[in-house]
Amino acid sequence: PPFSPAQQIGAIAPLGFFDPLGFTSVGDERGFRKLQAAELKHGRVAMMASIGAVGQHFVKFPWAEKVHGTFGAMNSGEGVFGFVGLFVASG
Repeated sequence: PPFSPAQQIGAIAPLGFFDPLGFTSVGDERGFRKLQAAELKHGRVAMMASIGAVGQHFVKFPWAEKVHGTFGAMNSGEGVFGFVGLFVASG
């Protein structure tokens, strides 16, 4: 039988298989696995980002104690310096 995305792990009642934009198709196992891996990776990155968003309130570098968290950090010299450092370090 051809590969069916609706029969894979995660497609359970009461929601069933959810693909309203039609990204997957019957028989395209390789494409489905690629999308599945991307979903897991992006979910993990989002979880790490949420921990970082909460953690920045409690953990501050000594040179950046006056920097406001989240988006306010880009309004100060220390925040821009830290952003550029992280940007360069990430490649």
